Amino acid sequence: MKFQTPIKWTGIKRKQSEEIVSMILNKEYDTYFEPFCGSCSVLFQVLHSDLKFKNYICSDINNDLIQLWNKIKYNPNEVICHYKKLWEELSSLNNIEDKKKYFNFIRGRFNKTRNPLDFMFIIRTTTNGLIRYNKKNEFNNTYHLGRNGITPKRLEKIVNEWSYILNKYDVKFINQSYLNIKPKKNDFIYLDPPYANTKGMYYGGINLDELWEFLRNVNCNYILSFDGKTNYKDLTYEVPKDLYNNFYYIYSGQSSFRKIAKINEDLDVYESLYVKET
Repeated sequence: MKFQTPIKWTGIKRKQSEEIVSMILNKEYDTYFEPFCGSCSVLFQVLHSDLKFKNYICSDINNDLIQLWNKIKYNPNEVICHYKKLWEELSSLNNIEDKKKYFNFIRGRFNKTRNPLDFMFIIRTTTNGLIRYNKKNEFNNTYHLGRNGITPKRLEKIVNEWSYILNKYDVKFINQSYLNIKPKKNDFIYLDPPYANTKGMYYGGINLDELWEFLRNVNCNYILSFDGKTNYKDLTYEVPKDLYNNFYYIYSGQSSFRKIAKINEDLDVYESLYVKET
């Protein structure tokens, strides 16, 4: 099914989510885990599929993200009203420089207070929706020139739709590392970790040897998204062959990062998908 996400996130899987979910073995599971949850696009597709889970646990080491998801789940009106106020203030400004100053003010306030409501505004008005932090853990991406962000009316519909279904299935959002999840045999995990070729440019990095060891100790089914290829270069990472049964490339559209850098703007990206069935 086609849908919109309230949270735009680097590496968003909205367009690929239906194809990814179609590769999950259809049986009755206990818990669905998504430990690098981001925009939760795969979760949303799962919730609208025929797959049956008793529990849903989404997590991430980025506490800003988790706090915002919990706001969307439990306080959707607060999210909508705060965004509407900031969006209207931004839209009332007549020139780009004033808009940039306003964005920078909200971004600076967020970096001091970590208010998830401010976070919603900056990730919806930042350049190409890229989530980027500096070494001080400060959000440092810039204002998207010429774009005021999604309109409050559109966002209201999306936030309310997500809040309803997150509560309907009582999806849990937890600030933790993937290493803290304890899946059992009848659980399922979808993993979308930072890719090897991003080199930690968005939000930290990941120790791949640690990730591979974690997966070796997992005794349930899982799907891993990772580096793939483009129509210019093969960036497929050598994931250990003992970690998966099946491998696929799935089309992911064009690279937002490359668009910003103005490198091969017609760059088509194909991500790798590793499917493990025990």
